Amino acid sequence: MKFFYTFIIVLVSQYFFGQNGTISGTVLDDANGRSLPGVNIIIKDLKLSTSTDPDGKFVFRNVAPGTYEVELSFIGFKPKAISEVVVKPNESTTLNTTLAENKNELNEVVITRTKAKTESVKSLLVAQKNNASVSDGISAETIKRTPDKTTSDVLKRISGASIQDNKFVIIRGLNDRYNVAFLNGAPLPSSEPDRKAFSFDIFPSNMLDNLVITKTASPDLPGEFAGGVIQINTKSVPDKNFQTLSVGTGVNTITTFKTQKTYKGSGTDWLGFDNGARDLPSSVPNTTEFKELTYEERAAVAKSFQSDWSVQDKRFKPNVNFQYSIGHHFDFKDKVLGVMFSFSNNQSKNYNETNRNDFEGGDPNHPEIPTVLVSKYGDKNYIEQVLTAGLANISLKFNENHTLTFKNIYSINSTDLFVERYGQKDVNDLRFSSSNVRWFTSNKIYSGQLNGEHYFAQPKIKFNWTGFYSNINRSIPNLRTNNYSITDPSSTIPGETIPVAQVGDVAGSPSTSAGGMFFSENKESISGGKIDISRRFSIGEDFINEIKMGAFTQKRNRDFFARQLYYNKYLLNNGPKFQDSLLELPDASIFNQSNMGIVSPGKTGFTLYDDTKPTDAYQATSSLNAAYIMLDNRYKSFRLVWGFRVEDYKQTLDYLDMSSIPSNSDRTQQDFLPSANLIYSIDKKQNLRLSYSKTLNRPEFRELAPFGFYDFTTKFFTNGNPDLKIASIINWDFRYELYPGKGQIVSFSYFNKKFINPIEIQRNVNNNEVIYKNAASAKNSGIELEFRTLLSSIFKYENATILDDLTLFTNLAVIKSKVDVSNLASGNPEKSRPLQGQSPYIFNAGLQYMNKDNGWAVSLNANRAGNRIAVASSELNPALWEKGRTFLDMQIAKSLYKNKLELKFNIQNLLAQDLIFYQNNFKNSVDYGTLETLANHVFTGDYHYENGFNAKDDDEIWRTKFGRTFSLTATYNF
Repeated sequence: MKFFYTFIIVLVSQYFFGQNGTISGTVLDDANGRSLPGVNIIIKDLKLSTSTDPDGKFVFRNVAPGTYEVELSFIGFKPKAISEVVVKPNESTTLNTTLAENKNELNEVVITRTKAKTESVKSLLVAQKNNASVSDGISAETIKRTPDKTTSDVLKRISGASIQDNKFVIIRGLNDRYNVAFLNGAPLPSSEPDRKAFSFDIFPSNMLDNLVITKTASPDLPGEFAGGVIQINTKSVPDKNFQTLSVGTGVNTITTFKTQKTYKGSGTDWLGFDNGARDLPSSVPNTTEFKELTYEERAAVAKSFQSDWSVQDKRFKPNVNFQYSIGHHFDFKDKVLGVMFSFSNNQSKNYNETNRNDFEGGDPNHPEIPTVLVSKYGDKNYIEQVLTAGLANISLKFNENHTLTFKNIYSINSTDLFVERYGQKDVNDLRFSSSNVRWFTSNKIYSGQLNGEHYFAQPKIKFNWTGFYSNINRSIPNLRTNNYSITDPSSTIPGETIPVAQVGDVAGSPSTSAGGMFFSENKESISGGKIDISRRFSIGEDFINEIKMGAFTQKRNRDFFARQLYYNKYLLNNGPKFQDSLLELPDASIFNQSNMGIVSPGKTGFTLYDDTKPTDAYQATSSLNAAYIMLDNRYKSFRLVWGFRVEDYKQTLDYLDMSSIPSNSDRTQQDFLPSANLIYSIDKKQNLRLSYSKTLNRPEFRELAPFGFYDFTTKFFTNGNPDLKIASIINWDFRYELYPGKGQIVSFSYFNKKFINPIEIQRNVNNNEVIYKNAASAKNSGIELEFRTLLSSIFKYENATILDDLTLFTNLAVIKSKVDVSNLASGNPEKSRPLQGQSPYIFNAGLQYMNKDNGWAVSLNANRAGNRIAVASSELNPALWEKGRTFLDMQIAKSLYKNKLELKFNIQNLLAQDLIFYQNNFKNSVDYGTLETLANHVFTGDYHYENGFNAKDDDEIWRTKFGRTFSLTATYNF
């Protein structure tokens, strides 16, 4: 208790009376970018000293405001003195620097003198230039200067990356299944029940410290990726005490203050989870027992449901967001304890409209035969999204060589969707359909990592270890659908315009559109650990080496179940008759308890039917054990990082087949995965890189499970495939890098990948059914261009100081792929095509103005990905394509009151382009000019843009309209 009171007193005194600042940074080897542990650092005027830790980091706390000179010294390196190091009250000064090796110690020692601003820029370039793998990233400061609210928004700013469905990342044009996600060094399981992907809208962007995508393999990285390893790092324990409060609000041009259709949910929906109001009543027996009930007993069970099916009108409120963060450190002699806590809640409301069409007919072998429109619908989508997250990080630094860190994040992400659908199932039939869905989905994820960093000075060994545990619970409690039929909306005959509910009229024959209830829960955990041991050694003066080895173990468990119930007419042979007038009741009253069972003498109402199938549940486990050895050899201007990784993988899937017979899918595979990264430093500003690796892509649990799920919004029924094979990929990369200085970069990359058994999602023979399958093989290659510069470097004007504050950046990836699909559908004339989910090009660009003196910051960001196949074709059905869109975002920020208050005005999706999915009929009759034809070939590999959307000939399946979002956020630093 005494310690607790001391903690509170120190905390309060630091915040209200402390006016000192901190100096922190990293010291790197100027020649190779390696961190230098044990460097002596002195603040000359204050006679304060410290030394760098195993990662080359250091920190001075409680430094009085002023301007100082900092001296650095290390055996075998030239000493350095850095002047003009400015410390401000309650602020942290970052001082990143480098030391140059002193190869001839007999010469007189000369202290290198420089300025703080120059050093920070130089060390940043050294770190970028000496990264072992091809990688791209984004820092917390850059994230702060964008309108991005979630991690998925941030990812689309990185070279070669784009976002699909506002949450799934596409890297180098490859489908999201070819990426792997890590949080603070620990793997994240798939957050989706129906795809191998992680939903990056789960984490708020303001909790990120940095985000890095590694695009080439090395032995110490996991072997399962082809696009990239996405490494998310949350904010660490701070160098200075802080306390921050952020509040904001936003409006959408077609949503806010407009009428919202909604339904009764639960009292905790605003936090992102259901409190049990939507749960299946405890009186409902399991599926086996339910199917043995009599009609009367089923009717009694139906009466136990108290779901409110009514639909209410209200007004869409503005979006709101809130975050509170606090961090503190405590010094105990040579030990330092740091803590950081953060809580955030974002609530977003969106409305959009979607036009949906279904086509049949046509002949893939004869494009001249047209398809025929068979149905058309209009959807009105009312959406509420909640993102609630908490972060708690603790760090204990025993001394400069030993540190423990415990990082935790808990996130709840929910989407509450109400859809009104109106249209014709058959365009040649006068009957219209009016249906709706109430769909609440909640993702709860916890991820924790315990990390240890140790450096043993005598043997010069660095030892790092991590233990991790993550848990995901994705629930869909009572997804409800209802459907009415209107005989002829334009009729003047009484009764033909009255909506009639489409409830099944035969007991035991469930309806798929009226009175349907779907419940599911997906529980998954992942646990394990890893260790890394490394030691540096030199052979002579020029041959510098490091050997690194380690081990990794991971265990995953998934338990999935689904329950499907439907209302049916209560029909008895030679008994009471069904009361037909019940079918004309509205949503609010049709499924009331009073309408279940016998409703009046000689009249029956509704009962329940359980349509849960044996395949609607499965349990799965997987174990992965890996070991690696890696050598990092440097000789003068050459560096070779090479080695191999061995992975032992076992996966088990247990389920019941349609005959309720226990079945399983077991696979065990060992893989030898070599990789090599060769880097040639032309000079201190230029690199050439060449990389080779073998990687894998394993089927996800869901892709193997024979469970089928009907998605009301897409109208697709997705099935798994227990016969999927593991895909293997051979990767080659080449890259040229130029670092002109002042944070600028120019790079050119070429990559080539060869796939064996790539996994894709394909349309089945049934028009609205999709399934996972292996193609025979695929090739993927492309180039990436990246450019970041200060405008003052391009335009030389002595008096135009504003150009020093303007940064222009752009990156472009152009990708070509070809899949051999001859094994998938013998009758399909499309023997090769682009990879499913792969964009032919990805473009990012931005212009940023930042001036710390006047406190203004303005940024403009653009992002576009080319057309891609959403679902691959079958023998009878063409591929479903997603048309590319351009996103344009803007932010204006102003700092006030000595940087204590910051106001940010954001505009998202300024262009508000429609989202279009289409069937490509390959009958493009547009006659392009020479330049257009050349551009089509360069960016899409398609001279006549036949894969593009042509409104005249292609079938438009979906078209969704979106609005623009304007938001204002205020952040105060205490």
